Amino acid sequence: MNTGLMQYQEKKRKESIEKVKWAIQTLKDLEGEGVIIRPEKIIEMTGLSKTAIYKPHLRTIWDQQWIGPVSHSDKMISKMQYNREIVELEKEVQRINKKLEKATTKMLNLQEKLELEISRSRVFINEYEEQKKENEKLLYKYLKLLRVLHVRGIEVNELLDDQVTK
Repeated sequence: MNTGLMQYQEKKRKESIEKVKWAIQTLKDLEGEGVIIRPEKIIEMTGLSKTAIYKPHLRTIWDQQWIGPVSHSDKMISKMQYNREIVELEKEVQRINKKLEKATTKMLNLQEKLELEISRSRVFINEYEEQKKENEKLLYKYLKLLRVLHVRGIEVNELLDDQVTK
């Protein structure tokens, strides 16, 4: 590459660094040490373009929180972390799916038991209703017999007393 061009670029880089340092010092002198340095203020004071002040060699001067461009190794680390996270999330999905399968199986078993209990209760209700009808018939026959005995003058108490004495 042309050495003259490289020297010119280095000269311009140094000039822009000096301008940014001067602008930061001027802002601190005018507004105090705790001043928030914004890119708009630097652009206004230095005359540099927005693109220029966001170049890494200038941004590290005015933006203390800027980490820098992501390097290739950082990209690889983040890809590895990303892949690890994907594997962990896939494992978590598998665990959750197993839990879901267990819960579904348990729910189906409980539904079967519920259906069985419902059918049993229906059977018991039917048996109860049949027993109730049978009891009503027996009560009707008992009352009918009592009336017949009463008409003939036989008291039920006398029959019961005779059975107790025997």
